[in-house]
Amino acid sequence: MADISKQLTKTSKFSHSLKERLDTLGCPYTEGVDESWVLELISKPGEPRIRLLQWLFSKLDSKLNELLDPHNAPIESKMDSRIQRLLYVSSTLGLCKYNDVDLIKGITTGSKQCSFVDQLLDLVCIVDVSEDPRAKIFQSPGVVGESSGLSEQYIADCNYVDQLVIDENMSTLFNSKVNLLRPDIYKNIEMKWVEKGFSKGIPPSVDINQLKEKAYTVANNLDRQTVLLQDLTRSCTYSENGSAIVSTTTRTLQVVLSELSQLVVSFTYCYENEMRLWCNKTPPVLTDLGLAFKRVYNVLEQFVEFLKHLDSIHKSYSELGQDVKIKVTSKTNLVLTSQMALENFQECLTILDESIQRTTGPEASCISTITSEQFC
Repeated sequence: MADISKQLTKTSKFSHSLKERLDTLGCPYTEGVDESWVLELISKPGEPRIRLLQWLFSKLDSKLNELLDPHNAPIESKMDSRIQRLLYVSSTLGLCKYNDVDLIKGITTGSKQCSFVDQLLDLVCIVDVSEDPRAKIFQSPGVVGESSGLSEQYIADCNYVDQLVIDENMSTLFNSKVNLLRPDIYKNIEMKWVEKGFSKGIPPSVDINQLKEKAYTVANNLDRQTVLLQDLTRSCTYSENGSAIVSTTTRTLQVVLSELSQLVVSFTYCYENEMRLWCNKTPPVLTDLGLAFKRVYNVLEQFVEFLKHLDSIHKSYSELGQDVKIKVTSKTNLVLTSQMALENFQECLTILDESIQRTTGPEASCISTITSEQFC
């Protein structure tokens, strides 16, 4: 149990040290996250860890950013080439061996990864302090420690005074007049004076009546906004949440924001390695073939319209032909019926004629012949 407690204490101290140093360097990937999440970031393989290593090396030396930036990589480069570049830089700095790829990927033991990141952070912090005179000077002004001699501290103090003199205008330090306005606001006022024809050294005289009118207008606006604020306060009720609810909400928001940051990093990597390759390609050279296609399309539209009209004409003629066919069929049926009736009538006349001939002789036959001729 004692060993486990010591291990947890050691891990907690190490994560706190990582978070503190990364925040001092201004790391964008660990802003507003917990210390445990930072420890998981450096020990878990993935794109966020590669991004953090790239940022640390670029912070160590700006020239390394050109070597490690995926934008400057060739089109045929892949994920392995980026890891190879990180391995090359790390081995050159003596942080790992030349073939220690697992350490860069983050799939080796936790102690080895922590040692690697710890040494890298120490280098970055030393370089950052050495390149920032203010941070170096403000460390221990006026105090001689064991790590620095009297001459070094004297030079540091002189640099500190020189930096103060360079950054600040010495005439303003001993000026008896004090500007009530901020420098940017005062500069805008001077520019307006120049636009109105006045000089910067001789400002226009102040119109008291105009100032009173503006003050009265501002006071009225302030009173009106105060009344609106009071009405809003009476109409809206705010629930007072306890510290526990606020803490839970804050932690939930931190987790959501960290996940959103990871999604942004993943999308950026996907864009740079998958989509950017196509975006960088030269656009195709278009020819005048589109005009020909447009003409063909217009002709096809006219032809389709002609086919539609032809189809409507064909339907109209089909309907007319069907009507005529029905009428002809009805007339043919009527003629056939009439012919059959005529044949039946003639047969009846023939039978009648034969009957008359049998009964009356030649005179009746002559009468029947005359009658049949009249009917025919």
